[in-house]
Amino acid sequence: MDTFGAHLRFQRGDAEGARQALGRAEVSVIGIMQGIHGLGVAIGGAEEEGE
Repeated sequence: MDTFGAHLRFQRGDAEGARQALGRAEVSVIGIMQGIHGLGVAIGGAEEEGE
């Protein structure tokens, strides 16, 4: 939803609003990817990353 909001804000010329919406979208995508990786680790399909 944030990605679509960023698109609409960009079309309206609201660059700052688009940046903010893209930032929220990026955080959401990172969370999803971490969740996918965590699930992969839990079922043994991926290795846990070292810190």
